[in-house]
Amino acid sequence: MKKELGKILIDIAKLIIGGVILAGLMRQDIPPLLLFMVGGIVAMLTIWAGLVLISWDKKTNNKKR
Repeated sequence: MKKELGKILIDIAKLIIGGVILAGLMRQDIPPLLLFMVGGIVAMLTIWAGLVLISWDKKTNNKKR
């Protein structure tokens, strides 16, 4: 269960990065520095959370064996 949730979070991070790049190209009223900072921080947090969940799943599966 944790492994699947981790993979989903990593996929969400990929979508966030793509959305930030597209929003930067579309010249919205959002300051580009703010857009890239917030998008980068959120993407890094979701990647980190996904990797932590995958790591926890691997540790618990190894203990069960």
